[in-house]
Amino acid sequence: MKNSLRLVGVALVLATSAPAVVAALPTFTGTSPTGVQRGVETTLTIRGSRLADFDGLIFYSPGFALKSVGKVENGSVETVITVAPDVPLGNHFVRVRTRSGVSFMRQIMVGPFASVQEKEPNNEFEAPQDIALNQTVEGVANTEDVDYYRIAAKKGQRISLEIEAMRLGYITFDPFIALVNSDRFEVAVSDDTVLHRQDGHLTFVAPEDGNYTIQVRESSYRGNGDSRYRLHVGSFRRPEVCYPSGGKAGSTQKVKFIEANGDVTEEDVTLPAESSDKHMVYLKDDPAPSGNIMRVSPFDSYLEVEPNDKEANRTNLEAPCALNGIIEKPGDEDRFWVNLKKGMKVDFFAYAQSLGSPLDPVLVLTNEKGNQIGAADDGGTKRRLDCKLSVTAPADGAYCVIIRDHLQRGGPTYVYRVEAVASVPLVTFASPNFGVNDSHKRQFIAVPRGNRYATMVNVTRNNASGDMTFEAPNLPPGVKLVSTNMPGNQTSIPLLFEATADAPLGGAAVPVTLKPTDPAQKVEGRMAQEFDMVRSGNTIYYTEQVDQLPVAVVEEVPYTLDLIKPTTPLVPNGLLSLKVVAKRKEGFKAAIRVLMLWRPNGINSQGEIDIPEGQDEGTFTLDSTGNVSPGTYNLTVLGEAEGGNGTIYAASPFCEVTVVPAYLSGSMQLTAVEQGKEGEFLCKLEHALPFDGEASAKIYGIPDSVEVETLKFNKDAKELTFKIKTTDKSPVGKHANLFCQVDVPVQGGVAVHRIAGGTTLRVDAPRKAPAAPAQPAAQVAAAKPATPAATDAPKKQLSRLEQLRQEAAAK
Repeated sequence: MKNSLRLVGVALVLATSAPAVVAALPTFTGTSPTGVQRGVETTLTIRGSRLADFDGLIFYSPGFALKSVGKVENGSVETVITVAPDVPLGNHFVRVRTRSGVSFMRQIMVGPFASVQEKEPNNEFEAPQDIALNQTVEGVANTEDVDYYRIAAKKGQRISLEIEAMRLGYITFDPFIALVNSDRFEVAVSDDTVLHRQDGHLTFVAPEDGNYTIQVRESSYRGNGDSRYRLHVGSFRRPEVCYPSGGKAGSTQKVKFIEANGDVTEEDVTLPAESSDKHMVYLKDDPAPSGNIMRVSPFDSYLEVEPNDKEANRTNLEAPCALNGIIEKPGDEDRFWVNLKKGMKVDFFAYAQSLGSPLDPVLVLTNEKGNQIGAADDGGTKRRLDCKLSVTAPADGAYCVIIRDHLQRGGPTYVYRVEAVASVPLVTFASPNFGVNDSHKRQFIAVPRGNRYATMVNVTRNNASGDMTFEAPNLPPGVKLVSTNMPGNQTSIPLLFEATADAPLGGAAVPVTLKPTDPAQKVEGRMAQEFDMVRSGNTIYYTEQVDQLPVAVVEEVPYTLDLIKPTTPLVPNGLLSLKVVAKRKEGFKAAIRVLMLWRPNGINSQGEIDIPEGQDEGTFTLDSTGNVSPGTYNLTVLGEAEGGNGTIYAASPFCEVTVVPAYLSGSMQLTAVEQGKEGEFLCKLEHALPFDGEASAKIYGIPDSVEVETLKFNKDAKELTFKIKTTDKSPVGKHANLFCQVDVPVQGGVAVHRIAGGTTLRVDAPRKAPAAPAQPAAQVAAAKPATPAATDAPKKQLSRLEQLRQEAAAK
């Protein structure tokens, strides 16, 4: 109760002392210490900026709790958090929540040991810092800094080290660790590892009683004040891989945890009911500070039976399925028979390095006669050396999958898992990157009280179709997801969240799913949002994926946005204006950047417009293609404005835009006219729907010095003849991509059509008239003047081919 009262008290103080400017998104640069011990309370200092209105933390994993809040400053917050004893070891995700925003995602590391802080000076081998086994050291490796720690060990004592540096997610810090005996010989070293990439780990068994010194530094001596690390020192077993490295969802199987020297510990592991690309598993007794990776799939798995280097294992499996094995010695290769149907498209994924294995897999597929169907090396997964082989089965039958190491290497840790994926229903969704080289920008839902926030998600489907529905059952109180329907004919959709005016401030990491509206469809879509945790320019060192959306209620902002519903429809190849109106609170005059988050397939517009400082309106122009599908679409826009202390966001309610079939279409031929003279454009019309009243038509794309009249016509017109007038200033040459804009009267206004696109006007240079030959007087007298009837008769509009024929005849 005391803790709860303390949190409420902090919130009240912050509310009463809030600055006049509008606060905005907090930044979250890290924590001190960088990790915690599970099962205990830890005093944790949050570092960042715009933290003065701190209101809580959003944890992605269960078992974490913010117990109390101490001193709150703009750049730091003192907190006490608790971690349940059953929270998995390793990295977990967290965000800072203030009264006005949500921070970028960071990590908090959970370890098995109590932490001790590095104590300088400890950069001399002769004067190391004394520590004990089963402790975690929190340290910093500055430029050209080498940190030394001394431990005492007994003969036969296992000494294991594991460092978290790059995995902390701050900077590109590549650590080096070594274990040195009393004679200053390195008895074990580790720089990079397959499992943890730049972060190293090692295990050593002491041959005799004595002291050992641990050395920690940046591998190239290029550290700095932000090069933080967590060094776990203990007697734990550190498996490199587990075998098998995957299994069927919901199954229980025996798993071998394999260490670098080949030592094996076997335990039963129960896999979750849901599929996972990265399920972490741990030894039950004396676990390592981080887990090993297993893949969880919805299909059956097969474990190799040796020997299978010459004679392939008969699996009796048909894709989709998974094959598991170990390339146990140099030159080894494994073979499996799988059954495929003619015309079946199958992707064979070989996972190894993404599981912590040093194997660089090569896949080959042959038929029963030994003829090669396909082969692949590299490029199949996020780990570059894993591979993917895509084939289409030429006939029914058994096919041999062959796997080996690219350099013919092998060993006890060279495990692999080959997944043959064919027609497996799968739906995932994620928001695109909203910033250049920035996967974190706007990847949160911060809903202002009495207002809205919106984002966009892209949906990826494999063998799954039809309409689906978004479900987010655990939203914070007062928040609702306005958009729920995902049409089967769309690949992206906006998600719009709305908060009531009295919604309590708060937040949570919310699971969002996509469920089919058709009961016959069983696939469920899941969120798969990937974040770059460590990135330098275009180089990505470390990524993580989450399946929850951070949603928070924040204080109201000083503006709202509305889209004004158009009174007329949009037609294929048409245009439509969409007005945005900003309602400002008194005194708020900042410019508002308005983002069009999403457009249906076949509709384009500007990506953003600006409502200038002190103004209230702006307009988007919707531009449709010829294949846009008729229907009613919900559009929303997101506003960004400077609140005096950072960016503040608000979205508009949904606005319906209706697309109807075109009323008419048309075509125009190429027209040529001599410079300084007049000509005609003939536009032939095809009516699809009748309309009342008069439509207007105008040709666009012509040079300014060419005059073309605007025509009026009704639903009975079959063709339009546009008079063209050039001058001696009209540019000679071809003027392409002309089109005719037709405004058709409809209820509420006009429906703007663009027809006869791609038309060309050619302006020719004046022809020099040849000198007329002299004629005898008798011939001149005999010439007959044209009759008035012939002079006044209307000229027939000639096709371009007829014009060319007459020109040729006149030469």
